[in-house]
Amino acid sequence: MTTRGRGWQDAFATRDPAEAERRARALGMDVEWLANGGVKTILGPRCLTRVFEGRKGRRMWLNTLVGMHGKDLSSATMADGSEIPADVVKRCEEIIEEESIQFKWQKGDILFLDNYATLHGRRPALPPQNKMLFITKITHHRAYIHGHLLLLLNLTSN
Repeated sequence: MTTRGRGWQDAFATRDPAEAERRARALGMDVEWLANGGVKTILGPRCLTRVFEGRKGRRMWLNTLVGMHGKDLSSATMADGSEIPADVVKRCEEIIEEESIQFKWQKGDILFLDNYATLHGRRPALPPQNKMLFITKITHHRAYIHGHLLLLLNLTSN
């Protein structure tokens, strides 16, 4: 989970600071409240694989490394706070590329993704760009903690 670029109320699906802190701790995060009303979350060091409930013991690889590396205020660092070596980042990018599945979208296509079973993203698009509708619904706060379903609906003809 990343909270970067989002307010803590959105990231933790609550307006109650105590509840946000409880949810952060349930995810293994330390919380530091800032003078401006924001929050700094600290996660790590931790194992990059985890067995999730309901996944029949399957191990999942968790990381923000590829998406956050090289950005200002990156949350992706070594446990001691130093920068992750470029060759490690490159290898992670290669693994993601090797394991990627491309979908040939057609108008009206629907794709359901389980956030804990798939790493999802999109490629840069050239004009005309596809218009996609992203729908998520959290019906109970435990869904927030244990993942949710992401629905992608293609609204553009290809």
